[in-house]
Amino acid sequence: MGGEVNLILGGGRGDDFYDDDDDDGHAIALVGVGFEPTEDELVLHFLRPQLRGFAPRVAGAVVEADPCGAAPWELLARHGLRGEGFFFSARARKKPSVRRTVVGGGGGSWMHSSTKNGQSVTDLGVVVRWCRINFCFYVRGEMGQQRSTGWMMAEYEITDPRCYRRADDGEEDDFWVLCHVRKSSRSTAKISPAKARRRKPAAEGRA
Repeated sequence: MGGEVNLILGGGRGDDFYDDDDDDGHAIALVGVGFEPTEDELVLHFLRPQLRGFAPRVAGAVVEADPCGAAPWELLARHGLRGEGFFFSARARKKPSVRRTVVGGGGGSWMHSSTKNGQSVTDLGVVVRWCRINFCFYVRGEMGQQRSTGWMMAEYEITDPRCYRRADDGEEDDFWVLCHVRKSSRSTAKISPAKARRRKPAAEGRA
């Protein structure tokens, strides 16, 4: 699906973006049915306008919520989302943490898995540099080890503030990042590398 089509289909509360109302009368957003943005679209049409104080290209496609405020399945359920969701979250300007504990997540944590740097260019030629930090959601198992739940998060951050604010503006304490939370189709039996330990082979019988 092309970029322009993605943005048009997701606009407002069209039938391609929202399903029937739930039991409480709230519209259920079907992110992924009519809203499949590329990374360039996420950065240029959603994250950059949010940082500049402007409305995004598609209203309601990205909601303001902290992915560390609840387990990912609970977070999506709160907003009537299915399978995946896009969220604006406020972050303090500090060195990114490799681990983020989730409040009320049953001991769950987002664990860093990889980082990617990229750049996008606006129609006016403004170069927007950004990074994508990938996380996997782990919970503590019965034996105390961290086990993957199959949930993943890509956190997008614009790394050059000059592309969205004036040079004479002061440094802000908090800024927005855009998080794409989704369920992976891979197996959920993976153990966190940070907690995985090699077991010593059982001792052989004494001679």
